This record gives sequence, C-alpha cells and structure tokens, in this order.
Amino acid sequence: MQRLVLAGLVILLLGFGLIFVGSATEAGVSTGGVVFVGPFPIAFGSGPNGSGLALVSVVIGAVMIALVMLWGWRMIELRGGRG
Repeated sequence: MQRLVLAGLVILLLGFGLIFVGSATEAGVSTGGVVFVGPFPIAFGSGPNGSGLALVSVVIGAVMIALVMLWGWRMIELRGGRG
C-alpha cells in the first residue's frame, strides 16, 4: 500500500512540474478545470482552448462521480442490502 501512495505522490508532483515548465516556456497556454462544491460544479478556463478544457473537466468529473456511486451501490447489493 505504501508503494501505491508513493507512486501516486510522485506522479502528482511530476504532473505539477510538467505544467509549470510548460506554462513558463510557452506563450499560448490554455488552462481549464472544475471544482465541485457539493453538487455544484464551478468550471474555469483561460486561453484559446480554456472553455473546451473546462468542459472536458466537467465531463470527466461527472463520470468519476457516477462510477463511484455505481461502485457504492454494487457493494451494498453484494452485502445483501443496507448496512
């Protein structure tokens, strides 16, 4: 389990580093993302492709939420009901 956590942190830091280097070296950078506050998504984006990136982020976030909910319902079914 510790190896997975360490691998996740390394990948996360590598991603941050690549984004930093890419934004520092290129002038036409687009950014986009989404923050979920409860059931409300707050999408943001800047640059030439920012709105498209924000839309993709919203879709990916919605799919992830749906998968987690389906997984939870499946676990409840396997246990034979609630509780």
